[in-house]
Amino acid sequence: MRHTQRGRFTLAVGTLGFAMVVGIGVLGAAFIPVSHTDNGRRIFMFGMTLGGRVVENSHGMEGVGCAMCHGPDGRGGTMHGIEAPDITFARLMDPQGHDHEETGRRHPAFNRETIKAAIVAGIDPAGNMLDEEMPRWSGLSGKDLDDLIDYLMVLSQGHRPRRPAPQPMSSPH
Repeated sequence: MRHTQRGRFTLAVGTLGFAMVVGIGVLGAAFIPVSHTDNGRRIFMFGMTLGGRVVENSHGMEGVGCAMCHGPDGRGGTMHGIEAPDITFARLMDPQGHDHEETGRRHPAFNRETIKAAIVAGIDPAGNMLDEEMPRWSGLSGKDLDDLIDYLMVLSQGHRPRRPAPQPMSSPH
């Protein structure tokens, strides 16, 4: 009889211990902070914060972010016939600055503050207005802007210069 009680006690302690571990794991998961780059990614991809707030912009668009024009990798593209530049952090911070052939303008490299000015007010580092097609994203908090810029840095980690396609090998004669 003593063996049976000890077995039940061991089973009860084991079950309680397992339940506590699972409970702590579930509760702990609720308190794990979400990466700030997750917020930046949502803003970049969907124009919405991680908390579900739609980011306001001058074009009244909802559910779209930077990726709509600049591409999901931030390397640029064309939208409605308008070229959207590469906005990865590495490209924006290029110490050689930027030449814009279509407008003839040149400006120095961006920094975190001038990137914020471009996003919110549509102003480049030289004080020139960006094309009106670039929305002014007025619904971003300071933290949202920092998270977005940090996400542009993440995009730069995979940023490599595009290489020409490999040439076919010639056959031996």
